[in-house]
Amino acid sequence: MIKKILKIILLLLSVVLVFAIGFILTLQVTEYNPEETVTLSVENNLDDADSSYVTLDTTIRILTFNTGYASLSETEDFVMDGGVKGRMDSLEEVQANIDGITGILESKSADIYLLQEVDQISDRSYDTDQYSAYEDALQMPITIGYNYRVLFVPFPFEIGQMMGNVNSGIVTMANYHVDSATRIQLPGSFSWPLRLANLKRCIVVSRFSIQGSDKEFIVINAHLSAYDDGTMRLQEMEAVKSILSEETDKGNYVLLGGDFNQTFPDAVEITGSGDSQSLNYHYALKDSSYWQAFPMEEDWFINNGFQFGVDINTPTCRLLNQPLDLVNEENNQYYVIDGFIVSSNISIELVQTQNEGFKYSDHNPVLIEIRLIP
Repeated sequence: MIKKILKIILLLLSVVLVFAIGFILTLQVTEYNPEETVTLSVENNLDDADSSYVTLDTTIRILTFNTGYASLSETEDFVMDGGVKGRMDSLEEVQANIDGITGILESKSADIYLLQEVDQISDRSYDTDQYSAYEDALQMPITIGYNYRVLFVPFPFEIGQMMGNVNSGIVTMANYHVDSATRIQLPGSFSWPLRLANLKRCIVVSRFSIQGSDKEFIVINAHLSAYDDGTMRLQEMEAVKSILSEETDKGNYVLLGGDFNQTFPDAVEITGSGDSQSLNYHYALKDSSYWQAFPMEEDWFINNGFQFGVDINTPTCRLLNQPLDLVNEENNQYYVIDGFIVSSNISIELVQTQNEGFKYSDHNPVLIEIRLIP
C-alpha cells in the first residue's frame, strides 16, 4: 500500500514537473522580442497640411496619464505593492474605470495625450479594448508601442487572480499631423525565466513638423521600470539621455513625458552621501518595506539645459498595498513620479497635477502647457 501511494505521489510530481517545463518552454517560444527600433503605424493621421502642423509661440497642452489598465482604481490593491490582487473582480468594474478615464481625457482638452498601461484585449482587464475606447472618444491620430505582451502571466499564484494573457502598451495621441512614430527598446531586463513574463520597456518617439521652421517637435512617451533594484531604471535613463542629446544637438524641440517610476528632484531632498545618505521625500515613505521611488538624477539634465515639468503640490501616484483610504489620508502612501522633462528652447507656462482622487487609476494625470520659442 505504501509503495502504491509513493508511486501515485511520484506520478503526480512528474506530471506537475512536465507541465511546468512545458509551460516555461511555451513562454520561451512565444516571448515578445521586438527589434530595437520599430516603425509604428499612426491611425487617423491628419493630412500633411500647414493647418495640421505644430506652430511656434502657441500654447500646446499635453497630458500624461498612467491609466493603470483601467483596473487599479480606488477600491484596489496590487500584489507587487504588498497587496494580494492581480485583477479586478468584474468586467463591470473595469468598464466603469474606462468610462471614468475617458471622461477625464475628454475634459482636459489636450492637444497631445501620453498614456501608459493601456490594455488591448488582456485577461487581466476582462478583454476590454481600452485603446479603441480612447481612440473612439477622442478621434485623434493615435499610436501604440507595446511593452507588455505575454501569452500567460501566472501571477499572482492564486486561482482567479492570475493576470493571464497580457497585451498592453504606451499610447500617444496628438491633434496634429504625425510625421512618424517609433518604438525604441530600452536596455535592461530581468533574469531568465522571470524575463519571460515581464515587461519589455520602451519609449515611443513621435515627430512633428513645425510650421515655418526646419526643426522638429519631438515628443517622447515613457514608462520606465518599477520593480527592479534601481539598476534597470539607471540603464533606461542613460539610453533616454542619449536620445535627448541627439535631438537637441539638431536644434529640435524635445519633450519627454510619462511615468518615470522615479521621484522628481523637486519632490525629494538628498542629504549626506554614501552610507550616510538620507532621502527626505516630499511625501514621506511611511514604512521602509514599502516600494521606493528612487530619486531621479538631476545634475545631467540641468547641466544640459533641460527643465523639469512637475507639480509636487498633489501626488501623482499612490501605493497599491491596500485600497485607497478615503477616511484617513495618512494611511495612504503617495509619490511624485509622473511629469515632464523639456529642452531649453521650450517655455513652460503651466504644470499642474490633476487631482482626480485616484478614483479610476492609481495615478493622477499631469497637465503641462508649453510654447516653442521661435
